[in-house]
Amino acid sequence: MYLLTHPNASNPNSLFINSFYAPVLIVFYLLALTSTQLSSEIQYGTLKSLLYRRYSSSKILASKWVTLLLCTLFLYASSLIVSLCLAITVFNGKVDLVAKGIKGQQVWQMWLMNNVSSFLTLIFILSFVCLLATLFENSTPAIIIGLSTYFIVSIFNQLMFMMIAQNEWIKWNPVNMMNLGNQLQNSELTKLTRLPLSQISLGYMIYAAAFLALSLVVFKYRNER
Repeated sequence: MYLLTHPNASNPNSLFINSFYAPVLIVFYLLALTSTQLSSEIQYGTLKSLLYRRYSSSKILASKWVTLLLCTLFLYASSLIVSLCLAITVFNGKVDLVAKGIKGQQVWQMWLMNNVSSFLTLIFILSFVCLLATLFENSTPAIIIGLSTYFIVSIFNQLMFMMIAQNEWIKWNPVNMMNLGNQLQNSELTKLTRLPLSQISLGYMIYAAAFLALSLVVFKYRNER
């Protein structure tokens, strides 16, 4: 059905640029993993065994953050390698890595930037989901909200840009910061986000750090009661 409604999606170059849509699967998997890794341990009481061994709350949470980051890097690196192998073997001769595309960029450049954009968006959402996972004992709400956030950015970006055009202060909302990856791909997006690359990068880091800091505060509070 998707290929019928998006005929260009079956183009070998387009498939390669999108890493054969592996990043979509990575997003679903990591959102579920992030949501369940804390909430399930709280729900089933397995977290208490670590706390009884005198591991601090901050160390436990930081170790989970590092694990998630390493897992994300591994999955994206694997996706890049597999995509390149598929382009060379299965689609041998059909994927032109040096073909010119949008704004004179070559296919391989668009491929890399597309993955960087997807990675940055996912990391931002994961920081938010980490906060949600500490708020709920059940992982389901965190998964639902995380997936909803991901699709809201994809679907309602244009609506948000219209709101920003009418009220510029809205540009500081966290959803707009998730456009950092897209703005790295297309510098003209700054006309819609109303934020230069330096400001949207700073906002991205501040919001992500704030989500993680809040998750640590909530996590400590819940386990020190």
